Amino acid sequence: MISFQKVNNLFFKTQFKKRFFRHVHSEQKLRVLYPLESKKILKINGKDAPVFLQGLITNDMRHFEEGAKSMYAMFLNNKGRVLYDTLIHKWNDDAFMIECDKIVLSMLQRHLRIYKLKRLVNIEDVSDQFRLWAFISSNEKVDTKIDYKDEIDIYKDPRLSNLGYRVLSSISIKEPQIADIFGNDVTVDKNEIGYKYLRHRLGVSEGAEDLPPGTCFPLEVNCDYLHGVSFHKGCYIGQELTARVHHTGVVRKRIMPLKFHEKISENLEKDTVISVSGQTKSNIGKLKSYSQDYGLGLVRIKEALDAKALSVGKHTAEVIKPIWWPIEAPKEKVMVTKME
Repeated sequence: MISFQKVNNLFFKTQFKKRFFRHVHSEQKLRVLYPLESKKILKINGKDAPVFLQGLITNDMRHFEEGAKSMYAMFLNNKGRVLYDTLIHKWNDDAFMIECDKIVLSMLQRHLRIYKLKRLVNIEDVSDQFRLWAFISSNEKVDTKIDYKDEIDIYKDPRLSNLGYRVLSSISIKEPQIADIFGNDVTVDKNEIGYKYLRHRLGVSEGAEDLPPGTCFPLEVNCDYLHGVSFHKGCYIGQELTARVHHTGVVRKRIMPLKFHEKISENLEKDTVISVSGQTKSNIGKLKSYSQDYGLGLVRIKEALDAKALSVGKHTAEVIKPIWWPIEAPKEKVMVTKME
C-alpha cells in the first residue's frame, strides 16, 4: 500500500515541476530558433555504419531499427571517461549525422578513423554543407515527419522535452524558410546564449566547455538520466567501468545546476572550487560553466544538497536537484534525501 507521505511527495513534486517550467519559459521567448554555431556535423554512412558505431558509443544503435530518429550518446576512452558527447541523427536509409562540439570535431573524426579498420564506412565532415538549429517552445508538439528532399530534417531532442527540437538543414536554406516551418511568431535569435541559459537552468551539460575530453565519467554527467547509455547492449569502448558503477549503484558526484544569488558580471575561472559557505576548506566540487545567474557544477550530491549555501569564488549559490532526475534514484536514496 502506498503511504500518504509518498502520495504527498509525488503531488508536491508534480506541482513543483509545473511551476518550475512555467517560470523557466516565462523569462524566455516562447518560440525561438537558435543557430547552434558551436556545433559541427560528421556524416557516417555505408553498409557497416550501424555496427561500426555500436562498438564505440554508450547507447544502442538498435534504437534506430525500432523507429528512433535521434539518440544521445557518448564516446568514451578505454578508462571509461567521456571523450565526446554527441547527438546522433538518422539522415536517410544508410546515413547518420553526428552532432558534436566544433572544438572536438577533428579529434572525433580521428577517433572514428582509428577504429574504422576495414569496415565499409565513410566518415565525412559536412559542416560546410549543413547548419544546425535548436527550436525551443513551451508545450508545443512539432511534426517531425517532413519531406524536404534531404535538405531539412527535424528531430525531437532525445534528452529532455524542454530542450525542444533540433533542425538540420542544408546551408542553402535561409533563416526565414526554417522559421516558416514552425508557423507564425517565431523569433530567430542571432546566437545561442539563450539556449545555453536554458541548459544551465535545467542542469544539462553539453560540449567541450562543460565536458573536457577525458575528465569525467558518463554517469557523473547524467548520461543515464538523459537516456544516453544502454546497460543491455554488448561491449563498447569504456563499457566495463560504466557497467560496474551502474550495478554498484554508487554515483557520489553528478553535474547539477547552481543558482547564484546575483547575476555574474565578472569572469569566473573554469573549475573554480565550490565549497560550503563558511567552510573554506570544504571542497565539494568544481564549476564547469555559467551564464547570468545560473551555472553547472560537478559536485558531491549529498554534501551539496545538505548545504544551506555554497561559495563559488566570491559568489554565493545554492544547488538545485533537477526535477527531471528520478524521484528516488536507485541505491542513491541516502544521498538525495533533502527535497527541493
